Amino acid sequence: MSRNLGLLLLMICLWVGDFSEANTCPGCVDLDDIIFNKTIERFPYALIKFDIAFPYGEKHEAFAAFSRAAHSVTDDLLIGTVGIKDYGDNENKELGERYNIDDKNFPGIMLFRHGVKDFLHFPEHLDVTVDNLKTFVTSNTELFIGKEGCLKEFNELAKNFVNQKEEEQKSRLEKAEELKASLKREADQTSAQFYKLFMEKLMAQGYDYFEQEIKRLQRLKAGKVSAAKKQELAKKLNILESFRVNVLTKEEL
Repeated sequence: MSRNLGLLLLMICLWVGDFSEANTCPGCVDLDDIIFNKTIERFPYALIKFDIAFPYGEKHEAFAAFSRAAHSVTDDLLIGTVGIKDYGDNENKELGERYNIDDKNFPGIMLFRHGVKDFLHFPEHLDVTVDNLKTFVTSNTELFIGKEGCLKEFNELAKNFVNQKEEEQKSRLEKAEELKASLKREADQTSAQFYKLFMEKLMAQGYDYFEQEIKRLQRLKAGKVSAAKKQELAKKLNILESFRVNVLTKEEL
């Protein structure tokens, strides 16, 4: 009897552990109907996922990955979750109903802007992916959540950089130096330095440098390197990709 009880307790622990792991969302704040309004109103923007009490699966993993990406580039976006139960006390069920969340089609994801009255629903026809979440937030706010390591102002400077005349390239490089000096986050300063480096290399070597450097970084990333080095290489690749052009128009190219 005691042996069977022990096995039962072990199964319960494993079951609870699975749910605990499934519910993990780094950087996400658990919200309920008591603190929902108060918390959201403290942030310029909030992206909230309404879901079952113990979410799991690809959509939840995508939201968690988005949370990690967003927290690395901005402090102005609250990322939260609301667990809705259809049993017991039906926790947060009324909160979901307030925003017309379809409990037959979880998750429901909403973007709040400057409080709880201005909000948008994540389009139902879109898959819940990291890229779609980034596009949704970036398109409807002043925030920029691009690929890891990328910075909005620097991406604008990198756009079609190689096709600009030398005078314009120098102007953009000077602008990059000015922007770098104004950055406060160490990670942003590191990214800015990569942008500057790639600008200088492209000015000196032309677009051939882009093709060669992409291949070199991809080869290094695929090799035996530490996790930290692999992440650094991934950021460099993301930044370098912002310099990609489809057509070369400069006469010397």
